[in-house]
Amino acid sequence: MPLPSKRNPEQLARTLEQWFGRQFGHLCTVSDVGIPEGTGMSSETLLFTIHHDGKSESVVTRLSPDMNDWPVFPVYDLAAQAGAMRLVGAFSDVPVPNVRFLETDQSILGSPFIVMDRVGGRALPDMPPYVFGGSYMDDFGVDQRRELGREVARLQARIHGIDLAEAASAGFDLSFLPDRNGDAIDRLLAEQRAYYDWARGDLRLPVIERALQWLAQHKPRNPGPTVINWGDARPGNVLFDGLNPTAVLDWEMINLGPAGVDVGWLIFMHMFFQSLADVFQMPGFPEFCRRDDVVGAYVEAGGAAPEDLDWYIVYGSLRFASIAIRTSLREVSYGNREMPDDPEDLIMHKALLYDQIA
Repeated sequence: MPLPSKRNPEQLARTLEQWFGRQFGHLCTVSDVGIPEGTGMSSETLLFTIHHDGKSESVVTRLSPDMNDWPVFPVYDLAAQAGAMRLVGAFSDVPVPNVRFLETDQSILGSPFIVMDRVGGRALPDMPPYVFGGSYMDDFGVDQRRELGREVARLQARIHGIDLAEAASAGFDLSFLPDRNGDAIDRLLAEQRAYYDWARGDLRLPVIERALQWLAQHKPRNPGPTVINWGDARPGNVLFDGLNPTAVLDWEMINLGPAGVDVGWLIFMHMFFQSLADVFQMPGFPEFCRRDDVVGAYVEAGGAAPEDLDWYIVYGSLRFASIAIRTSLREVSYGNREMPDDPEDLIMHKALLYDQIA
């Protein structure tokens, strides 16, 4: 369930005018403040135009969520998101929004926020899912849809190709990333155990606990080098102009880990959405983000095919299941659904996850 907004556009405009005036050192006006309905599952987004110094600039602002109102993550690190976009923009040709400002003073808008240049393009919707129809995918043929999925895999390969040692030697601040020492797989599993324990409260969800056990027992034999993980690496977080990507968005799950983490997430996320189409007897897009297409395009763009890819797909399924606990409990708290008798029913794809670890 996306976060509802409680903000007044006119009041926001006046507050932002004062804040931008201090940043620019001269008067400015703010107009066209938009608060998209359902701005996201884990944060809030504002769209507006700044008028100053004889020019008009369209920008987008992402705000940290209210951490007392069922946040999806226990810590929401906007500085890490800003650092990730600046890193990718500086050391690759992957298109990312230009980060203009990072404001950590919560007194301005009630929470920290980042300001980015607005980028044109279209994104695939999550709610309702793009597999239900109504998105630009409907206008594409099978070959175009397959190419769109391949392009996301190529973006992943280019992100994974960023040389962190080069960035560090150039003086880029990488403190927003976790420690690169130690076993990356063990660290990722420990992070997921801790996240599950936080997300569940006093609930027990055996499917997640069994998945964690399965992942620990079947760890990849050769995970490969540790690279930048985009995190929420999927088509819905890329703006496209036709088949050309204009911006890679949503870096709130930025991490370090094997490349398979992102590749597996991309494959799993469409697997999940396609399963929804199957449940509702809709055709969906079975040709989209197919495993062979994703891996082939990833290798074509310079990446190495991840070994033990099934492990990473299950890992993605586990991550999404844990996130679903929080988003579903939020729906319950808002009165949008009843608390199920079986807590596992908070996870829409529990049957799929059980099948994956059988």
